[in-house]
Amino acid sequence: MVGSAADERVFCPDCHRATEVVLDHATGDTICTECALVLDAHFIDEGSEWRTFSADSAGGDDRDPSRVGSTGDPFLDAKLSTAIAYSKKPNAKSSATGDNALPRMSVPFDAASASDRALADAFRGIADMADRLGLVATVRDHAKDTYKKLDDAKGCPRGRGSRDAVYAACLYIACRNLGMPRTYKELASVTADGAESRKAIGKMTTHIKRVLGEEGGGQVLDIGVVRSADYLRRFCSRLGLGNQEVRDAGEAVRRLEQGLDVRRNPESIAAAVIYMVVQRTGAGRSVKDVAAATGVAEGTIKEAQKDLTPHAQMLFA
Repeated sequence: MVGSAADERVFCPDCHRATEVVLDHATGDTICTECALVLDAHFIDEGSEWRTFSADSAGGDDRDPSRVGSTGDPFLDAKLSTAIAYSKKPNAKSSATGDNALPRMSVPFDAASASDRALADAFRGIADMADRLGLVATVRDHAKDTYKKLDDAKGCPRGRGSRDAVYAACLYIACRNLGMPRTYKELASVTADGAESRKAIGKMTTHIKRVLGEEGGGQVLDIGVVRSADYLRRFCSRLGLGNQEVRDAGEAVRRLEQGLDVRRNPESIAAAVIYMVVQRTGAGRSVKDVAAATGVAEGTIKEAQKDLTPHAQMLFA
C-alpha cells in the first residue's frame, strides 16, 4: 500500500531539488515521485497502532494521537500500566542451575479497580441503548455523566435486574435536560424486559432525582417541561407524513397549548392531533398506524381526539 505525501517535499540527490514523495507502507520506503529513487528505507511510523472509530474522528483523522496511555473515554479515570511480578517458586530450569528465579512481566488489560471496570461496563450499556434509540453523542455523554454522579453519590442500586432501568433512566434525564425528550415506552423498548420495565424506569428516574438533588446540588433536577411539540416532528417522521401535514400538526399543537388546558400526557395529545390531521387531509393512515408510530394506545388516542374535536375549528382554522 502506497500513501501519498503530496504536501511533503524532500530533497532528492538525483533530481538535485526538493520533490514530492510517497510512502510505501508495505516496505517503509520513502520514494521520490520524479525519479523513483528510494530516499529513505524502513521508515518507522510513529503514529498509533490502533484505530479508535470514535465520534470525534469524523474529521478524517481516525488515529489516536497517543500510542499508549489512558482509555479514550473522558468519563473514566482508569490508567493503563505495566507491572513486573516476581515468582516466589523457582521454575525447573532455575532449580537445576541454582540461579534465582527470573522476573515475569505482566501486562494487564486494565489496572483499574473493580469499580472502574463496573463503570466502564455501565458506559457500554448506556452507549448501546443510545445507539439503538438513535440518540446523538451529546445525549449519550450527558447520560454517562449522570450515571457517574450517581455512582459517586453511592446511589446506584446493585443487582443485575436493575441495570437496564438505571441506564434507561439516565438516558431519560439526559434527553429531558437537552430538550429532546423520549417517552418511557421508547426507553423500555431497548431494555431486556421490554414494555414491562416502564414502571421500573419511572421509579429509577425519581430515585436519581432524589439522590442527585440532595447530593449533587440539584443540577439534575432541571429537566424542563415536556410539551406535545417536543414529540410531534419525530412521530410525524415515523408515519412518513409530508411537510404540509407536519406544519398543520405543529400549528394545531401551538394553538392548543396557548388557548386550551387539556389534562392529558403530551404524547397522547401529540398522537391525537396527528390522527386528526391525517383524517382531515386524507393521508391514508389509520388509528392503528398512529398508535404504532407514537407508542400511544389506540383507545387513548380516540379518547383524546374526543376531547379535542369540539375545538377543531380553532385548532385547524
